[in-house]
Amino acid sequence: MRPENSSEPLGNTLLLGHHFRLRDVGIGAVLATVYLVLVMSTTDMGFTRDETFYFDHGRTYLNWMLKLVRSDSSEETERLLSRKEVKKVWKNNFEHPPLMKVLFAVSWRFFGEKLRPIEVDEAGRVQVSDLGLAHGFDPGDEVPLLLPTPVGGEPRSDDRTAGIIRILERTPHAAVGEILESERSAAELHELCTQAGRNPEAAWQTPCQVQSTGPFQWFGESDAYRLPGALMGALLVLLLYLFGVEFGSPMVGFLAVLLFSFIPRAFFHAHLTCFDIPITALDLACLLAFFRSLRSTRWAVATGILWGIALLTKLNAFFIPVTLVLWYLPVALRNVRKVAPGRWTLPDIPLAFLLMPLIGLPMLFIFWPWVWYDTVSAFGKYLAFHMHHEHYFVYYFGRAYQSPPFPVDYPFTMTLLTIPLVTLLLSLGGLVQLCWPRPTLNPEGVTRRWYLLINMLFPVLLIAHPSTPIFGGVKHFMLAFPFLCILAAHALLKVFSWTDLALSGTRLVQALPLRLVPPLRLAAAGLTVVLLCAPAARDSLGFAPYGLSYFNELVGGPRGAAQSRLQRQYWSYASRGALEYLNLEIPPGTTLDFQDATVGTCSMYKREGWLRHDLVCAARRHGPDVLLFDVDERFSEEEMRYWDQMDTVGPTYEVQVQGVPVVRVYRKGAGLELMEKALSRQGGDSDAM
Repeated sequence: MRPENSSEPLGNTLLLGHHFRLRDVGIGAVLATVYLVLVMSTTDMGFTRDETFYFDHGRTYLNWMLKLVRSDSSEETERLLSRKEVKKVWKNNFEHPPLMKVLFAVSWRFFGEKLRPIEVDEAGRVQVSDLGLAHGFDPGDEVPLLLPTPVGGEPRSDDRTAGIIRILERTPHAAVGEILESERSAAELHELCTQAGRNPEAAWQTPCQVQSTGPFQWFGESDAYRLPGALMGALLVLLLYLFGVEFGSPMVGFLAVLLFSFIPRAFFHAHLTCFDIPITALDLACLLAFFRSLRSTRWAVATGILWGIALLTKLNAFFIPVTLVLWYLPVALRNVRKVAPGRWTLPDIPLAFLLMPLIGLPMLFIFWPWVWYDTVSAFGKYLAFHMHHEHYFVYYFGRAYQSPPFPVDYPFTMTLLTIPLVTLLLSLGGLVQLCWPRPTLNPEGVTRRWYLLINMLFPVLLIAHPSTPIFGGVKHFMLAFPFLCILAAHALLKVFSWTDLALSGTRLVQALPLRLVPPLRLAAAGLTVVLLCAPAARDSLGFAPYGLSYFNELVGGPRGAAQSRLQRQYWSYASRGALEYLNLEIPPGTTLDFQDATVGTCSMYKREGWLRHDLVCAARRHGPDVLLFDVDERFSEEEMRYWDQMDTVGPTYEVQVQGVPVVRVYRKGAGLELMEKALSRQGGDSDAM
């Protein structure tokens, strides 16, 4: 066991570790809770393309499950479980296993407060629209009646409540209710709701609505969808703390968590209804459980279960055994001994290696209905999709990549340019210490050193292969980041050790009363940590709505990235920054095209009450009145065509990140005068940061 006061950051004693205990789990849970609160209080980014797909597919899965649970006959149950029905439902997005999509939808169903438009007739009958099976509003429910929200108002304000409606009838996509009580007469509500529904003066952001009720509906719809991803981010923080304890000390775990929490791109991904943070957390869980399983049968069983959960999350889980075997082989070969002529001792095979396929693989096939029927074919399609994955456009130092070979340096360079500079320098210092030859390092220390190194390098080396798709920025090799932060934490402790040693012999320290020295040392260390982490914290919070535009000081931030001709965004999520302009400036009934974003993005903005309800969401390139254009090099030729199609000479609004445009708004027939007027009114306020 490593002594707590050891100052040798990557030597023999530290690499023996400090096995975490229940107290450490409690501390990690507190850190995870703080991280969860931080993530859920900064959800002001738009919706990525992938998120809107997972919204829809998750609801499709949930509808099937609800029908199965509510089935009141064996014939209906048999129909729902039939090959035809299962294939029809679960073929949707078979490219990814179902676990997170189901969790997204379940969270939305039970934790999401839903606002739905209504029409009120003069007799007090209410028609509710825009419903689905899992939306609630069932017969007998009594739900609040909400008055329309004026443009610029808060859609979820308590001041909107004007009465209670009882739901009488329910169809798959609508409901009928009656007004139980209201501060206004039915005739007044009919007139107001009709006027707001038509919205001829563009005065109302939302129409009259009803609001779902439930004991746990604490979030808006999009936040409820995003909650499981944020919880997985919190789990990652807990696991990172425990990993730091296991490979160092509680202080290593704490510092590693602090540094990881303020990596802007990872912080951005923790907000999304996507799989990248969840699979990173589950990968880390498997790696931690496996290391503990070397001395515990229970942890070996846990490793198998956790691997099954990871397999149900994303394909990346299949690489976990690869890294474990790569770690184990040199360890095993080192323990082979010749005991007699022709006789050798063989190393023990970790029990987890046997239990992972016995537990994890059956979990994948049992809990994924897509592979219940035609199992070999269905599973083959899943693997084939990823083996022959489409190569999406990547713009890298002025060159467009959309087919192999891809640049080998891409993941290394992106890591260097997107991790906060202090964290990057500390992690590089920790890496040097980790790899520095130590003749006295004992076998246990070598084993732990290799475990950290292989799990940090493998995700990066995998993406560095010239034929591996490189789209997605850093998200496909984020598993390296927790290990970089562990190394950075060790390096920071070494800096403290050197500083303490240097100052201990100074006259100032020697002149202080002995009882004051420890608290002053602690205060100085705490202040140093705050100062070192402050820039990363500022950037993580400041870039939260536009996290994929973050670049560190090595390239000069977003402006430097633009000058270096690097891709500053993808996923078409930045349009939320233009919604206030659309609400205030665009005429009623205008048709909007969100270009590379999906129609589902526009629809969810309207459901949340962020986008004026009378504006019409259009499919891409269908002659819109207004175009929200993603400033992305892959669309550079399209932009010129849009100018001609829309008879315009330039954008009337821009969403910018530190002066770098990420979204441009084009209006049909907007001449130079309107463009200059709009941009001058926007002025410097268009900066997102």
